[in-house]
Amino acid sequence: MHSTLKTPFLMTALAISHTAHAEVVLDGTLGSAGALDGPNFAIEARLGQQRGNNLFHSFDRFNLNQHESATFSGPGTIKHVISRVTGGQASSINGLLRSTIPNADMYFLNPAGVMFGEQARLDVQGSLHVSTADYMRLGLDGRFDASQPERSLLTVAPPSAFGFLDESPAGISKQYSFLAVPNRKTLSFIGGDLTLLDNHLTGRENSTLSAPEGRVNLVSVASSGEVPVTPETIENSTIERFGTITMTDTPTTYENLARGANVDVSGNKGGKVYIRGGRIVMENAYVFADTKGTEDGQSISIKATDEFVAKGARITTVAIKNSTGNGGNLNIEADQITLTDGTQIASSTRHSGAAGDITMTATKTINLSGFFTLFINGKKAEFRTGVLGNTTGTGKGGKIVIAAPNLTLANSSAIRADTKGLGDAGDILLQVDTLTLKEGAQVNLETGSKRVTTAGRGGTLTVTAKEAVLITGQGSALISNTFTAGDGGTIIVSAPLLELQDKGHIETGAGKQSAGKAGDISLNVDTLYIRQEGLISTANWDTGYGGDIDVQAHHISLTGGSKITTSSLGMGDAGDVRMHVKESLRMHNSFIKTETAGESDGGDIHISSPGYLYLINSAITTTVKAKDGDGGNITLKPEFIVLDNSRIKANASLGNGGNIQVTTTGIYNFSGEPIEEVITASSKLGIDGEITIDSPDVNLDDFLVVLPGGFVEAQLEKPCGYKQAKELNLFRVRTQHDGMPMTPMSFME
Repeated sequence: MHSTLKTPFLMTALAISHTAHAEVVLDGTLGSAGALDGPNFAIEARLGQQRGNNLFHSFDRFNLNQHESATFSGPGTIKHVISRVTGGQASSINGLLRSTIPNADMYFLNPAGVMFGEQARLDVQGSLHVSTADYMRLGLDGRFDASQPERSLLTVAPPSAFGFLDESPAGISKQYSFLAVPNRKTLSFIGGDLTLLDNHLTGRENSTLSAPEGRVNLVSVASSGEVPVTPETIENSTIERFGTITMTDTPTTYENLARGANVDVSGNKGGKVYIRGGRIVMENAYVFADTKGTEDGQSISIKATDEFVAKGARITTVAIKNSTGNGGNLNIEADQITLTDGTQIASSTRHSGAAGDITMTATKTINLSGFFTLFINGKKAEFRTGVLGNTTGTGKGGKIVIAAPNLTLANSSAIRADTKGLGDAGDILLQVDTLTLKEGAQVNLETGSKRVTTAGRGGTLTVTAKEAVLITGQGSALISNTFTAGDGGTIIVSAPLLELQDKGHIETGAGKQSAGKAGDISLNVDTLYIRQEGLISTANWDTGYGGDIDVQAHHISLTGGSKITTSSLGMGDAGDVRMHVKESLRMHNSFIKTETAGESDGGDIHISSPGYLYLINSAITTTVKAKDGDGGNITLKPEFIVLDNSRIKANASLGNGGNIQVTTTGIYNFSGEPIEEVITASSKLGIDGEITIDSPDVNLDDFLVVLPGGFVEAQLEKPCGYKQAKELNLFRVRTQHDGMPMTPMSFME
């Protein structure tokens, strides 16, 4: 039976244990027993047993106080120094842990728990693996057991796995200490709950867990099973449940923020970070895997079976300036992911190397919200919570892929893919059931800036939703802008429901001093609601062309001052609006328009539908206020058109008016105004456009009476009651459903 003294890790006990009398005591299972002389404990090879390239040590207790050290030594042929603590007491290490054996990897097992205090330091020649496992698997058959020493079978095989027997293994903690291994080596904490506490207010070190160009493994276990040692196979764990990993720091100023990371594997090539737990919490913690040289970076992988929570954290893979290697990828997986208080998940390139990709996947929800405020040189700076892909060099930006049933961005949070260099920006792909943007949250593609006017092309923003895309509140938006010669990125949305309200918007733009074309907007939805000043727009302010808007939908409704618009304030032509509506387009106090105010032509509007087009106090217009620009053309092909105090216009100032082509079974004008005042194609000083209406020869004034209240609600008691309403047969409209004809009153159903 293994020791019953092992208990789940107790932070209180370990927090005070490092102040007690230090002890390094051999347990006698591999040789002599007894305490070693301190404060500098010499642990020679003769005190343990050697099997091939393996050197084994066994301790009853192992503790180091401040200013104390433990030095492992042995022949240069040793590749693995494997130590265990069998006495049932947690180890407190608050001094220097050293190995003088060249390139030898160290393994330290204590099933009762391990704590590194504030003064803990490492001086090892190889990798260091710290674990609260019960045993170390050696190859296939060997075993070095810390809980049941008598079950050990020492072999020459290298360590292959950490074995856990209990459902609640003891934990590992690190408090305010700096632990580093040499370049391209591995630093591992594998145990129960892991607690990493840091305080960069001291500013003494640039990092707290450091493995330059190497690897950091953090694995929290909450059940029996084995965790492989080899980095390439560590994902092949037999553990069924995982524990909690907590990483906490306290940066409060810009200087403290800039000092460094809590986990850092940066170097000539970025290293790899692997974090695996049930619940992973990062508060003000930083994880860096940056590439600074010619070799490609590796990756950051964070996986939680329950939830991943990051508050004020920063996780980055960056291809640094003057580096030619590609940045590493960044992957986060969890049941639920919550990012708040200025947390930034970022991948970028600052030179010729490509940035890595960012992938976030949740089985339930991903929530982003809030920002973090700092004062830098007396000036207020706000850091938005966000997922960021960026290139400022010639390398291409990485792709951002986010997949979850529910993705919510709130309170100014953002997902961005930018290029401010010659490299093209990366793409953004959102795969969700429901996407919600509110309280000023944005998903943004940007090419260049007002200060950076030479840059590559923007990426593509693709949103694929199984249920809905909801964008609400001022500032909440899907956006693509270009300020350079590079074309702006395209926005593509596919969803059963797309709803924009309370000034929520989808927009693309080409800014001043930009020769690039504004991005296009492509929407493929069942239902499109645009309410309370919601907006879909493309615009250009210079020589670049405006983007086109293409909408495929069953139903479209615009109300409360909402707009679908393309515009040009420069020399580039405004984009076109193309809409195919399978059933109905309804507008109330709203607009569909193209507009130019510079030396450019207006965009065209094309709307087709086998259903009806219904406008109340609304307008479909192409307007040119430019010196010489011609008005855009309007083409309408619905089953019929209902106009109530509404306008269809294709007008110009100095240029020619646009042409209007209407093909319909009927135009029903309820405003009482002459149709030639309702549908116009004029120019103040140029040539008027042509209006062509292809419709049955019906004089509406002969049989339609304008009622003071607008439409009258008619209720038919029987599905075939229309047979009694003989006047309606004159409209020559097709029947729709339940034996009832589709009429201008169908919208009231």
